Amino acid sequence: MNLSKNLSAVDFIPHEKPMVFIDHVVEIGDNFAIAELLIRPDLMFCEEQGLPTWSSIELMAQTVSLYAGSQGGKLGQPPKIGFLLGTRKLHLPVPYFNMGETVTIRAEKQYLHEGLGQFACEIYYQNHTISAVLSVYEPEE
Repeated sequence: MNLSKNLSAVDFIPHEKPMVFIDHVVEIGDNFAIAELLIRPDLMFCEEQGLPTWSSIELMAQTVSLYAGSQGGKLGQPPKIGFLLGTRKLHLPVPYFNMGETVTIRAEKQYLHEGLGQFACEIYYQNHTISAVLSVYEPEE
């Protein structure tokens, strides 16, 4: 489903400011979610140079949470807390996302069974693609 960029990520994830990083929901499909973030000084972890790219893991995890929250919402469930179990194959080609730039984050479900899942994630920034595979867990309660 294509969504309005005015739809906030906090509608789908169980975080509150200042811990919410992703700004806008771009699109949510049956197996993926896409979100955007404008890099600005008020973001947690932001430095003078911009947002360190090591925060990519959190951006990806929140996009996975966005996907999970939207799926639960279809069943009338509120957003649930989930856990990042690990990440593989993360490569950071630049040290910072520059102030004023927008990054686009995509999380695509590869596997999800009984709360245990794996997502292929990508962040598109300038002419770079930062990718990783995240393993996650969402308990029943």
